[in-house]
Amino acid sequence: MSYKEAVDRGFGECRARRFDCRLKEAHRTGNDVWKVKFFASAPGAQGHLHLDYDAFSRNLLKVDEKVKARRGDRDDDDWDDDDHHHGRGKKKGHARHDD
Repeated sequence: MSYKEAVDRGFGECRARRFDCRLKEAHRTGNDVWKVKFFASAPGAQGHLHLDYDAFSRNLLKVDEKVKARRGDRDDDDWDDDDHHHGRGKKKGHARHDD
């Protein structure tokens, strides 16, 4: 697999996940794995997408996707809301020690 093919496959995978992507870097390691890294964004979210491809079989070996909502756009903690838009807050006293 060439550099161009690794990057093209990476862009395809990124688009399949419905992200806007910018290539951060791509390189081949000594153990014949292409590591392709992107800055990824979606409406209201941003982060990174790292992909590992086998240089010979062209198989996707590993995906590290960390795309999170931007501050202020988050509303993913509804599970602990009490209808007053208060979360559980910071643990205090002995409760901060998870036994």
